[in-house]
Amino acid sequence: MARKIERIVWHTAAHGRDGQAFDTTAAQIDQWHRERGWNEIGYNVVIRFDGTIEKGRDPRKIPAGVAGINETTYHICFSGHGDIAPLTPQQLESGIRHTIEMLQKYGLTERFLNEPDGLIVMGHREVNELVRRGLAPTPTNKTCPGKLVDMDQIRLLIRQRLTAPPAPAYEYDSQAASELFQGLRQVYSAAAKLKLPEEAMRFLNQFRKQPEVDAVIERWRRESGE
Repeated sequence: MARKIERIVWHTAAHGRDGQAFDTTAAQIDQWHRERGWNEIGYNVVIRFDGTIEKGRDPRKIPAGVAGINETTYHICFSGHGDIAPLTPQQLESGIRHTIEMLQKYGLTERFLNEPDGLIVMGHREVNELVRRGLAPTPTNKTCPGKLVDMDQIRLLIRQRLTAPPAPAYEYDSQAASELFQGLRQVYSAAAKLKLPEEAMRFLNQFRKQPEVDAVIERWRRESGE
């Protein structure tokens, strides 16, 4: 039987040392959790520094993210350590998109918009507020997802995205699409020759992964036989 999801919870992996946060993988977290005696990773997805989403525990199964409310929650974990460094722009964008997808999938969008203080989207540490309201049994002493992760701001960004008017559709032009594809190919080639740092490449990768850019290039490749 499908689980009834009531909340989406944000976490970070708390993985860092000496002021540096690490780009934790789902496989690493899975290993840590198995070493604790769990059957598998406790989170449903892990979002890496570049915004890539790695699968965790099947959302049809009960996760292990916040004691006392796991039966009705969906858990997103971000690589890194929220007390050491904020989420990367790519993580934030990917996290917002995935959260919106899950709000829609589990029928929580209207409730999220109509209950601004309902903690439909929440950070792990905010379970203490649910405990105060009598909605959860077990408090936490964790700062998760971290002191540098502002959940009020994140909820505001999600709300703005959900209520924003739809973006105007782009106009497809095969010549422009070809120029975009070839231009990106040249930029990637030049970046490799220049040996640009990984951080610089993340922004280029994020642009390439935008749905509109991907749709334009895929249509051009399909129609041109590239």
